[in-house]
This record gives sequence, structure tokens and C-alpha cells, in this order.
Amino acid sequence: FTRQLLQADPARWLPFAEPTLGEPVVQAHGISKAYGAQKLFAPLDLELRSGERIAVQGPSGTGKSTLGNVLLGLVAPDTGRVERSARLRPYAFQKLYQDPVSSFAPHISLAQSLRDAARLHRCDWKAVQQRLAQLRVPEDLLARRPDQVSGGELQRIALARVLVAQPALLFADEPTSRLDPITQQEAIQVLLDAVHESGAALVLVTHDEVLANVVATHTLHMRESP
Repeated sequence: FTRQLLQADPARWLPFAEPTLGEPVVQAHGISKAYGAQKLFAPLDLELRSGERIAVQGPSGTGKSTLGNVLLGLVAPDTGRVERSARLRPYAFQKLYQDPVSSFAPHISLAQSLRDAARLHRCDWKAVQQRLAQLRVPEDLLARRPDQVSGGELQRIALARVLVAQPALLFADEPTSRLDPITQQEAIQVLLDAVHESGAALVLVTHDEVLANVVATHTLHMRESP
């Protein structure tokens, strides 16, 4: 176990395969966002292509999560515009939340949440079961409600659920912050295998600089406004 724990340090991970970049998925032109007097980010241009993996880093309050919400269309920018590929269906743009509890309906079982997602996206249930096995999620946990499992277990189930949608753009907001090092390595491997297979673009928010360097092809640094 000690050897596993040491090898789970991102600094010891083997390099991931270089992605093959495809067509633009999202293009942002001169976007900015502020809340009251607090300017989160100045006019920003950004293009994300299929297969691309970028990390977003910066202190709390610099707009990392807000940037993702703007790119996904959940929040409108104050200036500029965001263009999403017209070839993609709306639910091809997905978010993996840092707080998984808030992303699940509280009064239904986890199995029902997953089955609803699988039905909506026409995903075979056996594929969901395979993903859960890769994430070491015992299937009997699915009989419980979201508040009846640990934060780490729920985050792994949330990852399995978001991958059901086969996203073309996945915004992962500190998805491993609740996971121990070994489970983090396993979850990141599943996540990267999935986006590699589908050619999805990945935006990863993380405070871990080593993790960002290992996972991402390049990093966007968010800074506090003067």
C-alpha cells in the first residue's frame, strides 16, 4: 500500500498520450466577467479544439469556475461572445462539479440518477457498469441516496454519470479534490481514457501544479485583478 501511495503522486505518473487536435469546439472572443466591483477576468480570447486538454489555475476568487460556466453557456459574459460548434448537441457540453452533492437529486437513489442519464443519452447500462467498475464503485452503493455515501464515492459516481453523455467538452472543476491520492490517479486515468477515446476537449481546474503539468497540454493562469 505504501508503494502504491508513493506511486500515486502525480510527479511519478507515466506521461499520458499526446492528444490529436481536431476542429474547434468552443471559441471565446473578448469575454470578460465581473460581479459588482470585482472583475474576475479581463477580455479574454480562447479556443478549445477537440482532443485538447487545458488546465486552469489561480487563487480562489479569480474566476476559474465562472470561466467554465461562461464557456458552457451557463452564465453570460459581460463582454464578448462565445461560439460553440453548431454540429454539437447542447448536452455535449458538460460540467463535473467540485461539490458532487449539489449535482444529484437528493431524494432519489443513485441508481435512478444513473439510469435516467443512461436512458436520456441512449447509453447501454452495461457500459455504465463497466465505468463504475473501473472507478472501483461497488454497485450496491447505487441503492443509496447521495447523502448516504462519502464525498469521494459520490465524486466517482458523478464522473461515471457525466461520461454517459459522451461530452465533446468537459469542464472538470477540481474533480479530484475529495479523493485520496490512489483514487485520484485511478479517476484521472478513467477520465483521460474517456476523453481520448471520444476526442473530447477537457478543461481541468486544479490547484495542483504538478497534476496540471502531467494532465494538460497547456495551462491558463488566472490572476487576481489589481
